[in-house]
Amino acid sequence: MIILWLRPSAAPGWKKVMTDRPDQTTALSRDYPPPPWMLWGSALTATFAVRAAAVAAFVPAPLKLLTLPRGLAIGYLAIWRYGPGSTLEYSELIAGVLVRHKTRPGPYVTHIAVDNPRSQRAGREIWHLPKQLWRFEWEFDPKATSVQVWDGVRLVCRASNAATSARLWPVRANLPFLNPVGENITLLIGDADVRVSPLSWRLQLGNDGPLASFAPVGPVVTAVVKGNVQVPPLRTPGT
Repeated sequence: MIILWLRPSAAPGWKKVMTDRPDQTTALSRDYPPPPWMLWGSALTATFAVRAAAVAAFVPAPLKLLTLPRGLAIGYLAIWRYGPGSTLEYSELIAGVLVRHKTRPGPYVTHIAVDNPRSQRAGREIWHLPKQLWRFEWEFDPKATSVQVWDGVRLVCRASNAATSARLWPVRANLPFLNPVGENITLLIGDADVRVSPLSWRLQLGNDGPLASFAPVGPVVTAVVKGNVQVPPLRTPGT
């Protein structure tokens, strides 16, 4: 299988896409579709070790950071671009760490940002996620794709040199994120039907940006993902 990585079909001549334009819809606080959401798109993903002491403060009780020997923990990052066929079209950055609640391990979202105000409001009100509005700059050329993410004037991260085409393998999985809401722990479960390639690309984090504490220790495992993810309402464990 071959992926044509994120090139906008409506504008084949574009070399750079700035995706910080305000969404041209009503300003009502609940102007977003109800769940479940179906999101079609592509992503750059990275998994890596981080210093546990540097990220522990991002994990709220009653969650506990999963730690490794030598004072390390496991961090992850994904930069998505959801396109035609999605409930809403937007870019999204998700970053976090692996945690546990009692005996249940799982990923926890420490940082999440989009470039669509409707998605931001839905994320906060439906899924109780701390979605921010950040700027995404996508760059496309015949051989590679890159993206820069900005929090105002600060560089959050830069992902570069992702090959335009790659052989992909199909993967189906349920992704249960642990999500504290008040005193309760809920599950945000994404039902993913995607194709994945362990493709090398370069990750750079901004020195003074919100992800500076996530500086990788050792190798970074990178991949390209393409497909769809269905996101239902929050669930409580055991339901």
